[in-house]
Amino acid sequence: MRSRAIKTSPSIVLFFLFVFVLQSCQKEKMEPISDSQLLLGTSCFITIYSIDKTNDPEEALNRGFKTIEEMENRLSVNIFESEISSLNRLKNASLSPDTLQIIEDSLEIASLSEGRFDPSIGALVSLWGIGTDSQRVPSPQEITQALASVDYTSIDLNENKISLPMDMMIDLGGIAKGSAADLVKNELMSNGVTSAIINLGGNVQLIGGKPDGSSWRIGIQNPEDLRGQYIGILETKDSAVVTSGIYERYFVQDGVHYHHILDTETGYPVNNGIQSLTVIAKNSLLADGLSTALFSLGQEKAMDYAENHPDIDIIVIDDQNRVYLSSHIKDDFRLTNTEDFSYTP
Repeated sequence: MRSRAIKTSPSIVLFFLFVFVLQSCQKEKMEPISDSQLLLGTSCFITIYSIDKTNDPEEALNRGFKTIEEMENRLSVNIFESEISSLNRLKNASLSPDTLQIIEDSLEIASLSEGRFDPSIGALVSLWGIGTDSQRVPSPQEITQALASVDYTSIDLNENKISLPMDMMIDLGGIAKGSAADLVKNELMSNGVTSAIINLGGNVQLIGGKPDGSSWRIGIQNPEDLRGQYIGILETKDSAVVTSGIYERYFVQDGVHYHHILDTETGYPVNNGIQSLTVIAKNSLLADGLSTALFSLGQEKAMDYAENHPDIDIIVIDDQNRVYLSSHIKDDFRLTNTEDFSYTP
């Protein structure tokens, strides 16, 4: 079974993770500087807490948002002249090095996850339209037809050129925010930033720790409650934290809940008892792709994967409100909502 998430453009600010600076840092070298812009179809926030004195934090902030904008213009399927839109129309294209690298990274994650994440899912994404005005439950015949085009192994890469089968559509929405967060992190660090939070629609990338050297505190969303209500606190620094969950984008038709994480074997939303799965990693693009891939694998296989990859940690919440932690972060996460949720070994 292969699956990955549809990452469509929300019309309101969606936070899948919440970053809390729960106590002031007495030794801050500067007042935090922050801004937000609507990019990648979501609200993007960058907050700089510490920067080399020889650099201008305003300039660093502007460069960060410029990096996101440039990437969106290359990758978005909603921008007619983007490289990905042109590729989907022409089926053959020469790509810029940056776009080619992102596609290569997406194919690597697809292979790593045995296709649970698949960048060739564009036709299925478009068919369901989840998160748009045209969202609906497609007919079985429509789903079968769309599924026939989902096969990342059919993508042909030759140096800087890429070719697609005639019925295939690429959609990199599943890793776009993760890729952008990595690029912004690199841009900020090259401009002297040593402490910052990058929050791209809930995909959180941390640069360093707080200015005093302590860890950031990340609130993990309660999947059954309003935005900003969390089940516990994760303490971490210099890492990416990305969540996939059935509560993020969905619609209800005839009493059935259809969420945005699609099974590319069946063409329908994944149904395996998981409400949300959070990935903690150093690389945001990898965390973005794996949050979908591991979600679709199910709790047991996802946990096995994390235990065999010490650079990856996960937090899983199932539909019985049981919380599973990979062993490497058990000392870094504290369950605060013990009335509604419980740990499971």
